[in-house]
Amino acid sequence: MMKENENLDMRTLFAVLQVSRALKRCPPDLGERPFPPAVGRMLHCVHMNPGISSRELCELLDVRPSTLSEMLGQAEGKGLLKREPDETDKRMQHISLTERGNRWVTGMAEAQQTDAAKKTACFTEEEKNQMAKLCEKLSAHLERLAIDAPAPEPGRKPKLPPGARIRC
Repeated sequence: MMKENENLDMRTLFAVLQVSRALKRCPPDLGERPFPPAVGRMLHCVHMNPGISSRELCELLDVRPSTLSEMLGQAEGKGLLKREPDETDKRMQHISLTERGNRWVTGMAEAQQTDAAKKTACFTEEEKNQMAKLCEKLSAHLERLAIDAPAPEPGRKPKLPPGARIRC
């Protein structure tokens, strides 16, 4: 017979998995996007880090240079960003948003805020705060457990180091 607290442990994790599944089934209501979400994330990172080098952006997004080059080309083709060579090292490029790119990122942020408000409308402000704190606590705990887990199989991507945060 299962103990009461073991049942609660399973119920808690199952509830988290249900939320994750429901979020996947309820796509963001962000309107028309001229490119894949990964390009939007890249634009947001450039917005947060104006003048970032392509090398730094690769590391921040955890993508290969060839993937980043394709993403940059898509956004540059839409007039959302510009690449400028470094004055001292012509092999390096600095990436910034154009005025149009800044407007796009701002509009997308507003659409995301509206979408998030719609999806969390069932909570009071206090419940939203509690939910966020509990999820952050569980996430941090799971990350600590992952550190103690066996090393990933060869060919799998390594995880970010403990405490590493992406600024995007």
